Amino acid sequence: MAIAFGFLVKFVIPAPLGITPEAWTLFSVFLSTIMGLVLQPLPVGAWAFLGLCTVVATKALPFSKAMSAMTSEVIWLIVISFFFAKGFEKTGLGERIANIFVSAMGKSTLGLAYGLSIAELFLSPALPSTTARAGGIFVPIIKFLSKSVNGDVDSGNRKKIGAFLMQSQLQQSSYSSALFLTSGAQNLLCLNLAAELGK
Repeated sequence: MAIAFGFLVKFVIPAPLGITPEAWTLFSVFLSTIMGLVLQPLPVGAWAFLGLCTVVATKALPFSKAMSAMTSEVIWLIVISFFFAKGFEKTGLGERIANIFVSAMGKSTLGLAYGLSIAELFLSPALPSTTARAGGIFVPIIKFLSKSVNGDVDSGNRKKIGAFLMQSQLQQSSYSSALFLTSGAQNLLCLNLAAELGK
């Protein structure tokens, strides 16, 4: 369906005035790629690579321009950081670190929130992905803690411990992502953009 949508944009809808055929082809491949990422007929990496190959094969972009992002050190740093984040998630190291802080400070609900916040603060420089930290490490811990004290977020008891810990973690992840340069992939991209504007 995503490929059909790309063909529809390219061959059925006429290009607006002032848009070159290469730009219209690039636009149709872009829309097809985005639709494929949403519908996921293939894994994300395979679909993105297929979109890149299509851009080069249709000569919408020359090979050197299409591959120019691969030469950026910042992009590779972000890719490597996601590898590290996956390693923390798969090995359970991040969860063990968070459990240490929770066990040390978890005498009260506020102590649990502080323990999770300190764990987030220590893990954020090493895991530059807020999504990986939240989804892979902290949300499973919070779900377990909230179920163990009958404050499950899904049960409708929104005013109990589950909702409080989720809200606390949401706020803390925003702060820690802004605190360290390496705690968010967006920080590295902004650094790269600022460096380019300063030239």
